[in-house]
Amino acid sequence: MTENTDSTGAESTAAETDGMLPGQAQYQDPEGAAALEEAILAGQEGRITSQELVARICESELLSVGRLLDEQDPASFQALVLKSPDGDAAVAATFTTADRVPQQLRDTAPVMVKAGGEATLRSIAQGYGLAINPGSDMGLELGPEGVAAIVAAYDQAAANAAAAGASAANEDPQAQ
Repeated sequence: MTENTDSTGAESTAAETDGMLPGQAQYQDPEGAAALEEAILAGQEGRITSQELVARICESELLSVGRLLDEQDPASFQALVLKSPDGDAAVAATFTTADRVPQQLRDTAPVMVKAGGEATLRSIAQGYGLAINPGSDMGLELGPEGVAAIVAAYDQAAANAAAAGASAANEDPQAQ
């Protein structure tokens, strides 16, 4: 029999464990790369929604690996693109930590660039997907449609927030 424990030593209440399978660890919200990896695992196990996982990806920092086309120009960074054996689309390879980058990729793509998850998603060209920790159990892959949908959803949320702010300012002359 597997026991359900957490690292804090605190006991879970019935309300906290609703919807959990016996032996399944409760979702914890750690920091940094560990937070993204825990969210990926929680998403795979169904402990968090896909929306919560996408939010964690967008809030996290990702390492893109690649090379400089011009050694003197950091703007010439060319990200490594992989072709998934079971996928149709090429994906931009990203990692949660440098330790997750296999040596073979380090040799091929020796430059690492750290950026926010949302910025990384926005930088991916149309028709490409995103792989986080490719080849790892702590990884996931988003196809081109998923990347485009996430960017479109964030754009729509920003437009809605801007419109709400503009209409609130128009209704309250003191706010101007």
